[in-house]
Formats: sequence, C-alpha cells, structure tokens
Amino acid sequence: MTMVFSRNFDEEENWENGQGGKNCACDKLTAEEVDALVEAAKAEAFQSGLDEGYNSALAKFREEADQTQGAALADIQSQLRRLFENINHHNTALEAQILDFTLSICEQVFPYLQHTQSHERALVQIKKTMRLALNSPHINIMLSNDALPKLTPFIEQLADELGIEDQIKLSPDEKLEDGATVVEWQNGFMSYNFDIVCERILTALKTVQSTIPTPLIKGSEESA
Repeated sequence: MTMVFSRNFDEEENWENGQGGKNCACDKLTAEEVDALVEAAKAEAFQSGLDEGYNSALAKFREEADQTQGAALADIQSQLRRLFENINHHNTALEAQILDFTLSICEQVFPYLQHTQSHERALVQIKKTMRLALNSPHINIMLSNDALPKLTPFIEQLADELGIEDQIKLSPDEKLEDGATVVEWQNGFMSYNFDIVCERILTALKTVQSTIPTPLIKGSEESA
C-alpha cells in the first residue's frame, strides 16, 4: 500500500514566522465594527428583556384582573342575595300586617253586618234564584220566622214583575237563621246563609295567617 502526503512548505514557513492566515477570507474586525456588534447584541438583549418583561407583566395583570373581577362578582352576588332576602322578609312582614289588619276589620264589621244586613243579603240571593228558575212550574221559598214577614212584600213585588206570582210559595222554617234561605224549584236547589259566608271568610283568613311566619320587630332583629 502506498501513501502520499501533500505538504505546502511555504505556507508552513509563513505560519512559523507569524504571517499565516493573511490570505483568509475573514479579515480582522476593526474596533468600530466590534463596538457596533456589541451594541447590536445589547439592543437585541434589551429588546428581548422588554418583550419578556411585557409578556410577564401582561400575564400577571390579566391574572390579577381575573381575580379582582371574580371577587367583585362574588361580592355583587352576596349583596344581591342579601337584598332579595331583605325584600322577601319585608314582603312577608307586609303581608302579615295586611292580613292582621284585614282579619281585625272583618272580626269587627261582620257582627254588625250580620245584625243589620242579613235579611237584605238573603233577599238578594232569592231574587237571583227567582230569575234563574223563571220557567219552573213551582218555586218554593223558605225563610226564618223573623225574616219571612219582612221580605214577603219584596218577593211578591218581584214575582208580579216577572209574571210568576202563581208559581211562588213562601213558607217559614224555624231551623233557618235570619240571614239564611232555601229555594227549591223543579230542576234546582239553592241554600244560602249569610252567617256561614262570614264565618268561612274569617276561617280562610285565619288559616292563611297561620302559615305566615310572625315578623320580627326591627329592634329584635338587630339584637339577634
């Protein structure tokens, strides 16, 4: 096997004398060029730092903004919840007060109405029924012993106006109260008692009242 080495003795001598590399394509940089490269590197590093700092600050700002917004929304929700609770409590207290007032008025007024208006209320129902049973061959009207003589003229007057005087039959019923009446006709029946109507209204109001929580007095709420 034959090996051949190629050597340039002139170039080696130049390197030994410190003259090697003169023919290199990359010439030696001047001081100004070095300074320019250093400044360019500084500028690039500075810009990179700015970009990194900006992105970091923006991310932190967004995180803090989200936290602040979340806290604000939670606070608003809490305030709205308290507001609605106060409104509901106020409405409940107002309903209770109105109901108490209404019940108190009814308890005072109903006895007076039962004493003074029972006959008139019974008469109103009798007149409505007479018009309803206009075509019936008979209309039997029953009243209390006290109400019958007082209401008979009014009933006979309406019967004459409707042309059904021959169909009307009036009779007393000792079981009926003054504000009560019973009317029977061919295809129907009507029973009315003003006292029972008043009692049912009072019972309904008391039932509703029992379902509404008793509102606390403001001083009691503050001390609780």
